[in-house]
Amino acid sequence: MSVRLALRADGSDTIGLGHVMRCGALANALVAAGATPVWLTTTPHHLPADLAPTIKIVTLDSDDDLVDQLESEQVHHLVADWKRTDAERVALLRRQGFHVTLIGNFLHGAIPDLHIRQGFLPGLSPSGSPALSGPKYLLLSDRYDNLPARKVRAKAGHVLLSLGGTHTPLLARIRAILARAFPAIDCEWRGPATDGPVPPLGQALQSADIGILAGGTSLHEAAATGLPTLCVPIVANQLDRAEQFESVGLGLSLNPEDPGFDRHFEAELSGLIADAGRREAMARTGQALVDGGGAGRVARHLLGLAATRSVESQ
Repeated sequence: MSVRLALRADGSDTIGLGHVMRCGALANALVAAGATPVWLTTTPHHLPADLAPTIKIVTLDSDDDLVDQLESEQVHHLVADWKRTDAERVALLRRQGFHVTLIGNFLHGAIPDLHIRQGFLPGLSPSGSPALSGPKYLLLSDRYDNLPARKVRAKAGHVLLSLGGTHTPLLARIRAILARAFPAIDCEWRGPATDGPVPPLGQALQSADIGILAGGTSLHEAAATGLPTLCVPIVANQLDRAEQFESVGLGLSLNPEDPGFDRHFEAELSGLIADAGRREAMARTGQALVDGGGAGRVARHLLGLAATRSVESQ
């Protein structure tokens, strides 16, 4: 019988789209591996456009309905990617016999059975739980799996600006800089989330010469495509990933809260446009580090855990 797992994730223009996009990649990988996942969400209008049609979507009014829905679906393994994790809820779920896997780097005191961290550098879980961590386990769609080496142009002419699914005044600010200081550059931009299926960003990342991205999941996608990137974290919890991104040579990071940001941004982008060698090095480093196979690895690990748990319960 096919293994059943549940994924719990939401997305919106206030919490962003990174949670649903990486869970969508994992859900599709689980289907490819033979599982029948159920998706539990309070935002059914914000789901990945490429989600496998066999995945059952269950709408929750709130997480107070979570246990009843898990029991109704006869699911004992929950994979959750909350914006803010409720440590007491996780503890209650585990006491009731559910195996809880948490995705993300901020657990807010929760202790899961398994922690799937998302970042460019491996690290232990702050909870002390077993962890899958580092670039091997980045949850990306299979469209990023083993892409061909990026062809880097001598002079960049096409920039992609995407600061995630949330509303931020920084988007208009950067668009103004681009229009004023880089009139010859073709700029493609993506705005905050709107109602309806969430379109993938992959083709836009592959078509661009340079990315201007926030510090979320799109940085992982950019690395897999070899896109040289200026990272502009828009919230405090993106600063760590942005620092990792720059420290391993994948791109540059600028904090918009720093004095002189506009001037520094203009100078760094101008230098990156002209320096093909630097962009080539970023592209090669990114694609060597992130092969796009992380969702498949995590899916196989989860199915192994579920199978072991099933045998132990018999």
